[in-house]
Amino acid sequence: MSIKQNFVTDLENFSWDKDWRASRIVKEKRVDGEYYFASIIRYYGEKDDSHDYDIGDTIAESAWLGRNEKFVGKRVTDLDRDSKTFGKRIWTQPITEIIEEEDDKGKPTTREVLVDGKTIYEYTIKVTPENTKRMQSIAGAVSLNQETQFLFVYGAVPPLAVDPETFWQTSVKEYLDTLKLMNVEKIKKSPPKSHG
Repeated sequence: MSIKQNFVTDLENFSWDKDWRASRIVKEKRVDGEYYFASIIRYYGEKDDSHDYDIGDTIAESAWLGRNEKFVGKRVTDLDRDSKTFGKRIWTQPITEIIEEEDDKGKPTTREVLVDGKTIYEYTIKVTPENTKRMQSIAGAVSLNQETQFLFVYGAVPPLAVDPETFWQTSVKEYLDTLKLMNVEKIKKSPPKSHG
């Protein structure tokens, strides 16, 4: 059974720079371009003079922004000769079920969970100047002693934490190319190993 995650899917009505703050903003290089997505949080509770919210009486709600979950079945070769995808690899239908549970506020709700298949993610916020400004508006102080973390992601390479200036001004490809060049220079400068 999958762990409950919340996804912001209505980007048109999302309250940029209002209630939500990003604990982590990711810039990911994909085949069709670079995308932003973020782990976001908002707090409910009584505000006081020293902090945005009284830490002891705060309720936090978290979600993913710019990344949506999609359930798919297994990958198979389409053997239907009348199909447009004949001979190609396609996803089969996933097996899911609806479960009942309580939401963060204790109200009953239902949720679709994956029984057999796979979860894939679709990315919805392409890196553009306008989307960069939007993402910058949710960066900053998340809670007491916590700031937004900025990460570059590409394929199987582990996420790379970077400073905000590098994150906003550099593409993932440019950053990875710079790292490769630095590694080559480091290898050239290292003294040869002596054998013997």
